[in-house]
Amino acid sequence: MNIKDIQLPAIPVDFVLQQGEKEHTEAKRRPYSTLIRTWAEHEGKAEVGDMIANKLNLGKESDKLKNLQDLPNSVAPKYRKGAKAEKLVNTVRLINDRIQNDSNWTWALVMKVMLDEGLLMVNIPNKFDRLICSMIPDKNRDTVRKNGDYSVIDDSRSWHNWITNPHDNWREATNYEVCQEIYSYLESIF
Repeated sequence: MNIKDIQLPAIPVDFVLQQGEKEHTEAKRRPYSTLIRTWAEHEGKAEVGDMIANKLNLGKESDKLKNLQDLPNSVAPKYRKGAKAEKLVNTVRLINDRIQNDSNWTWALVMKVMLDEGLLMVNIPNKFDRLICSMIPDKNRDTVRKNGDYSVIDDSRSWHNWITNPHDNWREATNYEVCQEIYSYLESIF
């Protein structure tokens, strides 16, 4: 059977929302939320997508954010408390969704950007792993530490100074592009 011979109508956002609401944990609802947000962004209606996807929040996660304790000492002092800490946690969760859907994005590159921008004070992948896992519900330890080539954090050059021409060094140029995108996620925190 040829898949082109089968015709199905587009899946309405209401249906995706209803399916997501049947799930009982934030982790199981997250793919539905991500799908709604991604589709809305594709259609140029990101704000509407956020409003609809927020209906999938169980409330436990937002309560957790309200009761957020100070972030660990591996985070620079001005980002550890209050609104900046809450924004950082929300941004890390968005980055996590992107990493799950884009093989070029890695936690190692996220760590490099955070280090170079002064958000992190410690360049130890194990501590970074614990920090990220503390911000993302249901994130298993060691998944962050094993995601990417952490030798990038040993590069004494800032990611801003990496080669941008893929003909000179395609890997570094690709990493530079990804770091630019990661920075755009984090920029509002700085």
